[in-house]
Amino acid sequence: MTERDLSTDAVNVQLAEAVRRVPATLSAEEALAGVPVMALLASHADAAKAYPTIVSTVERAELDRVKPLRDVAPKRTSRAYRWWSVIALVVALIAPALIMTGRTGSAALDPVSGALPSGLAMAVALGLFVWLEPKRTSNPLYRAGNFGAPMFVLITVIWAIGVSIVLREGEELQFHPEAILGLVLQIVATIGCLVLAVFAFRHDRERPQWADGRKVRESSALPAELAESPEYRAKLERRVTEWRRHVYGVSTADERAALLAAELEAVRLLADRGTLTPAQFDEAQQRVRSRSDWR
Repeated sequence: MTERDLSTDAVNVQLAEAVRRVPATLSAEEALAGVPVMALLASHADAAKAYPTIVSTVERAELDRVKPLRDVAPKRTSRAYRWWSVIALVVALIAPALIMTGRTGSAALDPVSGALPSGLAMAVALGLFVWLEPKRTSNPLYRAGNFGAPMFVLITVIWAIGVSIVLREGEELQFHPEAILGLVLQIVATIGCLVLAVFAFRHDRERPQWADGRKVRESSALPAELAESPEYRAKLERRVTEWRRHVYGVSTADERAALLAAELEAVRLLADRGTLTPAQFDEAQQRVRSRSDWR
């Protein structure tokens, strides 16, 4: 089997696409500098999956240097705040329980008589949740996973079940204005909790757990002027070179042969495109074959 035979059709297609994206303004040496990475990404599936992580690691390190994280929430919450968080959750769960237990027939409240106190409890719980929300992601209880945004979705579902229980009373409600008021409060609180859940999920994304709920980056994108700077390009090239050598070192003999074949194929495609002269093509092939550590 020849070196060309080791390149599969799929690898050749990826290499052709990679070579097509090489800017025509690059010199022969600049184009050849990208060949090892082209070959690695085209012929080594595991490396292709890991490559975006390698690049993003360098980008994050550069962002940490030029764009420090900024504070967006209090660093700590008081003990009183944490107790109010617990109280809000307890009230939120008691509210539907007032009418759910009433269906057993032996409870003090039936769905009609319990509609108003249940609606009031839901309104109070929602008010507490809204008041507590700005500092929620700094709450140690939230950090333990007890007060995440999905909690509001669960509460919305439970409250909606409570609303449906009262609605089943049908004509009985018209004889009890207080029950109708309670039902209205329940419906408004349920919708309000759903809206709060939307904002809570947004807050969770803005203040992720790795930032301890206190710091986020104003922008996660690497500025174009920074991405094109010689300093950043040199850092990225060093990191990619280290990673490439590691991949080559842990690869099997067949994988190394595939890498070599892919690199030779990329050189040939550059020559066919006119980026390399015949002399440069021959020299590049000899250089690829002579590298024992895939530098």
